[in-house]
Amino acid sequence: MYEATGNPSPPQRLAVVIIGRNEGERLRTCLHSVQSLALPPNIHPVVTIYVDSNSSDNSLELARSLGAHVIALPTGPWTAARGRNIGWHAALELHPVDWIMFLDGDTALDPDFLSAAFAQAVPDPAIATVFGLRIESNPQQSIYTALLALDWLQDPHQNAHFGGDALIRVTALQASGGYDDTLIAGEDPELSHRMQSLGWRHLQLNRLMTTHDLGILYFSQYWARMRRSGYAYADVAERFRHTPERFWFGDSRRNLLRGSFWLLTLAIAFAGATWSAFQHHPIRAATISALWLALFAAVCMRSAWRYRHRSASRLTLFFYGIHSQFQQIPLLLGQLTWFSDRLLARRRTLIEYK
Repeated sequence: MYEATGNPSPPQRLAVVIIGRNEGERLRTCLHSVQSLALPPNIHPVVTIYVDSNSSDNSLELARSLGAHVIALPTGPWTAARGRNIGWHAALELHPVDWIMFLDGDTALDPDFLSAAFAQAVPDPAIATVFGLRIESNPQQSIYTALLALDWLQDPHQNAHFGGDALIRVTALQASGGYDDTLIAGEDPELSHRMQSLGWRHLQLNRLMTTHDLGILYFSQYWARMRRSGYAYADVAERFRHTPERFWFGDSRRNLLRGSFWLLTLAIAFAGATWSAFQHHPIRAATISALWLALFAAVCMRSAWRYRHRSASRLTLFFYGIHSQFQQIPLLLGQLTWFSDRLLARRRTLIEYK
């Protein structure tokens, strides 16, 4: 049940849209968090919608048993953007709605976040979205989760773009046209940027919004997630390439340079060391290898120092420094995949990592 708290102000109708694919018990946790919300009396929750992207587990039955209005996407693409668009359109068909709280099925919403969000957003009609801090629920689940958990820890107000969890004003969604269904990733920053170009503002609160269960246990999952991010870099950057802001264009080009640098220098070092070994110069081979490793380690240590405020553990920061550089390679390969798809006039619909 929703609990009413706070002071009254103009009535606002809220719908919650959750998207998921094979989330299992994570979806149960998400739906329970929605049922436990503390809302002011002027906020009226009208519907919770779960949009399922071809799950093979019991997600549909679970969502129905917990009172959600369930929509099963009959065909692909199984993108987050498409799921969110179908969800908020369905909410408007069912009820008059002023706000949509979007959630991923592997998250849990903090019970007090919406009260704080509405208190600041309702009086200001220029605010399109409100979002807060996302943290990992189990960062020690694996080394990959521990490292990627630090990526969520961005300084408040430095990130002007919301992610998958956000409270969004319906009129802003309608004015912007909603999410871009053709994006397989990066749909949230892309929509955020389009909203800003229309004059809407985003409000980031320095308080917990959601806990997240990344669920990455294996290197293959880590690699796929990074490759998907690289694909999104290239896709979104190209869409804004000829705009004044050139959104994500700089990020895309920096990754192309950094990823190419590490791949090329690694290839050169490996070739040089191998040739030296065949020529019976083991010391030269070891020296070449050591020089490349020293360069890589130095850059990783610089990254670890730069992000030292994100963790008190020196060991975690050491590995985070490695992650910050190593990820440039799968990011680059993701971008190259996008360029290849574009050249072949092929449209990829999904890159899964779990």
